[in-house]
Amino acid sequence: MQKYRALIVDDEENSRSNTKNMLSNYCPEIEIVGEAGSGPEGKVKIQELKPHVVFLDINMPGMNGFEMLEGIYNRDFCVVFLTAYSEHGINAVKAGATDYLMKPLILGELQGAIRKVIQHYEAKGGISTKTEVDKNMVLINHSKGFNLVDFKDIIWLEANDNYTTLYLNTGKKIVASKTLKEFEAILPTTDFFRSHRSTLINVSYIKEYSNNEGGEVILSDGTHVQISKARVQEFADFIKNRSVSPK
Repeated sequence: MQKYRALIVDDEENSRSNTKNMLSNYCPEIEIVGEAGSGPEGKVKIQELKPHVVFLDINMPGMNGFEMLEGIYNRDFCVVFLTAYSEHGINAVKAGATDYLMKPLILGELQGAIRKVIQHYEAKGGISTKTEVDKNMVLINHSKGFNLVDFKDIIWLEANDNYTTLYLNTGKKIVASKTLKEFEAILPTTDFFRSHRSTLINVSYIKEYSNNEGGEVILSDGTHVQISKARVQEFADFIKNRSVSPK
């Protein structure tokens, strides 16, 4: 039997557990590969686990389900929204949901949603067994529109109040209408490190490190970026567990 990889994103632990139990016991086509308790964590898990379907709660504090989906340009997974509030139906349709289920979940409706997921992939010719994608595009909104950027092309990011400046390996920079915290939630934690409250660096572009004033890295574009004293040990551990490829 073909298995479809599923991720559950819900801030309520009891709700996650109930969804997990129903899927595990009554939906043999589904393989649960992970859980997340918030929108930012959900974005990270999606990039790490590459699910075929995400069971996504709408009403979550800080970042709701609709907001979580923003910025995921290469969205190649199905979304089944879960909510206790019926008024979200129209927005769920607009967000391209495969299905929309009311809590508490009814088994027949959940199994119906699974059938829709299967039909979606069968219409595409089946699911891919690859767990990685060649391109990891990020949608960058700015004052004049948007850019689509492969995260591998981002050298570093700098906070500027409610905006963020992205410095690319092409020499180009983009001022985006997202906070650095939002980008930290979107970008993969295996490649990006929050070196300071105002900077996020792609560690693949590190050329040199020195312990000047606590810690400092020199990036491939010649930029000197401070590592805050509070993060020096965390940075050392991060680098130790990752092979950095010089550019």
